[in-house]
Amino acid sequence: MRYLMGIDLGTSSVKALITDEKGNPKGIGQKGYEVQTPIVGYAQQDPEEWWECTKQAVRQALASADVGGKEIAGIGFSGQMHGMVALDREKRPVGMAVIHLDQRSREEREEIYRTAGSLLGEELFNQPSAGMLICSLLWMKKNHREEYDRIAVVMSPKDYIRYRLTGEIATDQSDASATLAFSVKKSQWCWELIRRLDLKEDIWPEVYGSCEITGIITKEAERETGLAAGTKVVAGGGDCAAQLVGNGVIEEGIVSCNIGTAAQLAVVTSRAVQDEKMRCQLWCHSIPGLWIYQGGALNGGNTLGWLRNKILETKGEFASLDERASQVPAGCEGLLFLPYLAGERTPFNNPLAKGVFMGLSMKHDQAYMVRAVMEGVLYNLRECKKIFDEMQVPQKKVVASGGAAKGVCWKQIQADMLDMPVHTTEVQEEACFGALIMAAVGIGIYPDIYEACRCLVSWNPKVTEPIPEHVKKYQEQQAVFEELYERVEGIFPKL
Repeated sequence: MRYLMGIDLGTSSVKALITDEKGNPKGIGQKGYEVQTPIVGYAQQDPEEWWECTKQAVRQALASADVGGKEIAGIGFSGQMHGMVALDREKRPVGMAVIHLDQRSREEREEIYRTAGSLLGEELFNQPSAGMLICSLLWMKKNHREEYDRIAVVMSPKDYIRYRLTGEIATDQSDASATLAFSVKKSQWCWELIRRLDLKEDIWPEVYGSCEITGIITKEAERETGLAAGTKVVAGGGDCAAQLVGNGVIEEGIVSCNIGTAAQLAVVTSRAVQDEKMRCQLWCHSIPGLWIYQGGALNGGNTLGWLRNKILETKGEFASLDERASQVPAGCEGLLFLPYLAGERTPFNNPLAKGVFMGLSMKHDQAYMVRAVMEGVLYNLRECKKIFDEMQVPQKKVVASGGAAKGVCWKQIQADMLDMPVHTTEVQEEACFGALIMAAVGIGIYPDIYEACRCLVSWNPKVTEPIPEHVKKYQEQQAVFEELYERVEGIFPKL
């Protein structure tokens, strides 16, 4: 029996999942780490800590699966998108990794917007946001020139872990398309923008398809992880693409509502959706010929974690919060929450946005606040769906994933807010599973991702249907949510 491994480098932890060739889970390892915020607006992590945690997660997975490294036939990757890892000529990290939550490059974002001009709509199909690789790179050039001059290569977070395992520098199209240095139209680095910004041209890695083999496990990595030297490794994908693959979201019109640390409402499309306002993002899918049209929000499960840990100061399980929220009527009897604790990228590209509770009364208790936070995340995602509707993107059904897919109440809120049935899979670690599906295709177990998903992804028969009276209530409240944001937007810069 051969086994597969998927490694997902997330924002709060790294996970390694092992399954057999039929997708049956055999073992998992996980190791957590923190986001460092030494200055307000900064969000960074240590690539060396990622690597140390990855080694532990891999060894945990091998031990829990009770398999040896030589039994792993292929390894795939998933990882947090947008962030920047810079290496010097000795392939050592140049400072900390700047991740997607970072807001230090607000001024550089504006400069890139002006400098890119028509390239945004003609090639990039996206607008810059603080925390994207090219914004962080320009910030480093302007503020830490000595470190910038040392850079020999830049890459996305997961690509650093693959490098440590294989010794090879590479990336994939899905992750590259989220750097804002990549021409989604031409499927190559956007050299014109790189030159206009006077950035180094020799630091960009080769771009592969997600299922392409990019290297093999080295002898050194074998000693450090327990994996076997010579094991084939594929490029993998950004966590958005990997999560979609892991959930079988591989056909046009299927919507994914993924609420993990952040939140994304994404729909698979066979055309490169071009919105002149570029309110949503368009990434390359891990499947050739398909794109991911996404409303990528910075605020998702992190808002509920903030409420639990810092406001309620409880160690209770999220399931208990979900149960408490279910006892509160839809709409929280007028209590609204703007979920912008980390600024926002979509649908309001505003790094200065803040969280706001509005409508508090003597009646509202902790349970109301819990539900208001959950609803606030969905109000924001529903703003993204309105853009999907405006752009006439087909939407057939919703597939829920992430922590919110485990909550009965939160799934119901998704169905009611989006006014579509919500489906779930039996997959427990969607991004890891998507990564190992890519590995299965790359090493030839399956001919393509479609066949692999048909054989490996199993669906939960229970479907969460919208409740008509809740749908009506949320549609009414959505207008209030929009008005609230519009009225307080001008206050954020003063705070």
